[in-house]
Amino acid sequence: MKEKFKKLLQREFNYEETLKVLKSPIQIYWTWGVERIIPVDETGLILKVNGHHHKDFVLITLGWNDTYTISLLDGEFNVLKSITDIYWDVLQFTLDREIEYIDSYNF
Repeated sequence: MKEKFKKLLQREFNYEETLKVLKSPIQIYWTWGVERIIPVDETGLILKVNGHHHKDFVLITLGWNDTYTISLLDGEFNVLKSITDIYWDVLQFTLDREIEYIDSYNF
């Protein structure tokens, strides 16, 4: 599994702190249908999601420049799409746009 995306892993980070960012507010996180949380050593976090736009795995990594990268993975952990240079304060919003968000939602 890890070999398919090993080149995307950069620096260590505390995945629990990243989960706190993703869960604030918790209602957005719930819409992703997270089925599993899989830490990858200390250099990545995989979420198994079941959203409107994406229904497989998401890999979250932290880069040497202190920005996150989100990689959408298929069921065999092949990279479908990567979004780089995401700051922590827009991590949840950026991930939500890829997994679930629909413009007609009213918040």
